[in-house]
Amino acid sequence: MSRLRLAAAGLILLAGGSAGCVSDRPPTGPTTPSGGGSSAAIQNFAFVPPSLSVPSGTTVTWTNEDNVAHTVTADDGTTFGSSAFGQGQTFQFTAGTPGTYGYFCQIHPFMKATLTVTAP
Repeated sequence: MSRLRLAAAGLILLAGGSAGCVSDRPPTGPTTPSGGGSSAAIQNFAFVPPSLSVPSGTTVTWTNEDNVAHTVTADDGTTFGSSAFGQGQTFQFTAGTPGTYGYFCQIHPFMKATLTVTAP
């Protein structure tokens, strides 16, 4: 076999030219927080979705996609509440007692939504 063919064969093997590649590395990718999870976004001065339902024990994550700060604050002022957080930042809350909880943004009080917590 010529040197050129040997070199080409070596490159094919190095580049993973076999039909089935096997790796002992664990798969990577996004993971779900323990206890399940659910998410909402803040987009264009609105909570999306405006109504979210999750089982008790679920961790809910709000992500601010606007270029201004917002809060996520329960109407009762005590069940959950974030400080102001900016674009790309998140706020998390683990849902507890079943019920329906209205919430809003303290900075922009016209932004309103509802979180319904159901029995697990």
